[in-house]
Amino acid sequence: MKTIFFNVIFLLALLACSTAHSAFAEGGDTTIVKKEKAPLHWRLTTRVHSKGIFTYGGRLGTDNPTFDVNFTLEYKKWGLLIFKGLDLKDHETDYNFALIAAYRNFKLSDKITFTPYVGGFLEQPDHFADEGSDAVCILITAIKLRPHLTFEHMALFGSLVYQQQDLDWVNRFRLTYAGKHLDVVASIWHNNSLFDNSSYATSGLNIAYSRMKIMKQIFLSVGATGLVTLYTSDEEENPSANRVMFTFAAQWVH
Repeated sequence: MKTIFFNVIFLLALLACSTAHSAFAEGGDTTIVKKEKAPLHWRLTTRVHSKGIFTYGGRLGTDNPTFDVNFTLEYKKWGLLIFKGLDLKDHETDYNFALIAAYRNFKLSDKITFTPYVGGFLEQPDHFADEGSDAVCILITAIKLRPHLTFEHMALFGSLVYQQQDLDWVNRFRLTYAGKHLDVVASIWHNNSLFDNSSYATSGLNIAYSRMKIMKQIFLSVGATGLVTLYTSDEEENPSANRVMFTFAAQWVH
């Protein structure tokens, strides 16, 4: 009951922020909304999935239906990200977690942007911050190849302070096409064994019909994501998973 209470409070706090500021757009992997040139932006996306796939790590979190909330607040080049994932059926699975991180955008050129994130990853199967919660660092480099085509590399470093014996490094390479409504995202993840003894590689393809405007500053999207395990060195730690996940999302854009 404590876990459910904390999760409800967490989600209500995010939704309260959305109504206090007006409206919002996602920070999700399949929806891109153009921002107006104002110093302060905030975006909120709520999503329901048929399964739970970690888009940062490229692995399956649960076969159960899931729900997540993504809140991003940006002021000029600085930003704050709050993400909460919830397994709708089983509160003991890996998809019960939260990510809170601050970041800054560095414009290296007209086409290249470098964004480092520093924050905390909270494991939440039983409490607000269970064993395994720790500091994380995310480094993202985005290259604009064409007006609708972007290549991105992400390096994710987890367990940096309290669980250093579990220090991990995941690379994600992603190519994104964003049209008027059609989004196509092709991804490859590689978890190397530099810091530990396990590694894996997965690939994914997401296709979504996005930015369906139903009200001022409110958009809907629907999509499907396929995940394929290319190899894994440890079936217990990172089991093979070939899955298809369906997603429905609502966005508030400010």
